Amino acid sequence: MTWEALCEAVARETGARYTRQALNNYVEIKAAYNAYGAKPTPAPEKRALSRTQQKIRDLERKVTELEAVRDALLEKFARWAVNASTRNLDEAFLDQPLRRINRSENR
Repeated sequence: MTWEALCEAVARETGARYTRQALNNYVEIKAAYNAYGAKPTPAPEKRALSRTQQKIRDLERKVTELEAVRDALLEKFARWAVNASTRNLDEAFLDQPLRRINRSENR
């Protein structure tokens, strides 16, 4: 899998062209791409992988992808926590519920 092939696949599916740099900005896409490339491609075998082996490989790839997304979100949370504390925003302020939007008034 290359970035060029990924850009082509996205263009086929969505009808929109994206550059590698644009796709790389999406945490989920970057994590999935890295998870796909993290495992070396096995040499062609005489027999195809069984469904169970394929499922295991897919699940391992998904775990790697989700761990990368989790790590990126934890890093972002830590950054937000530091930025909030430097502006004297405490946890009670940050935990306040969002205001409800009355959508019927917007029509």
